[in-house]
Amino acid sequence: MHHARRTGEGQFVDIAMVDAILSICERTVYQHSVQGIVSGPEGNHHPFLVPFGVYPAADGFVSIAAQPQPFFETLCKALGADDILSDPRYVDAATRNRHRPELIEALSRRTAAFTKAQLTTRLGGQIPFGPVMNIADIAGDPHFAAREMLVPVEQPGADPVQIAGVPVKMTVTPGGVHRRAPLLGEDTLTRLREAGLSDAEIRDLLDKRAAVAADK
Repeated sequence: MHHARRTGEGQFVDIAMVDAILSICERTVYQHSVQGIVSGPEGNHHPFLVPFGVYPAADGFVSIAAQPQPFFETLCKALGADDILSDPRYVDAATRNRHRPELIEALSRRTAAFTKAQLTTRLGGQIPFGPVMNIADIAGDPHFAAREMLVPVEQPGADPVQIAGVPVKMTVTPGGVHRRAPLLGEDTLTRLREAGLSDAEIRDLLDKRAAVAADK
């Protein structure tokens, strides 16, 4: 954009999805380059920060990132885990990292005693936290309703269906889902008229067997 403003020239932007994924996995690149390590799966927890990963709930899983000391203290107090907070093995971030498996196991026992909703009430807005949601959870969550991210649209010959909404919200030119996609040829006559074709020109296209459905 800055180049275009300076020069008046645009440019082709080439982005490959696989390249984008590699760019956010850069740790594996320098591990291999510097140490010769071929990294493998590490599970649902951060390799050297703790607590930082997916923990069980009574009805599913939640994601927690509470490695800084204030967050860790908030987490333990919210879970009623004063024994974990006072354990010398978990006194600071460096010490917690040396005892990652034990801490993950201890916290997992505490989080598993609560449902996702209960953990959200206790931890939501206090530390980096979120429930791991399936589509049924998403469909019943008020956030996605308020953000218009599940939009019902008419489906010819069937009940309305939901499709994903537009995630980018703009104040002046907001996007949105306003209707279903047209059936093949459904809007052809309307679009041809909008393009400036006369009825005679449109009839000529029809006579030449241009595929078009009757426009209602």
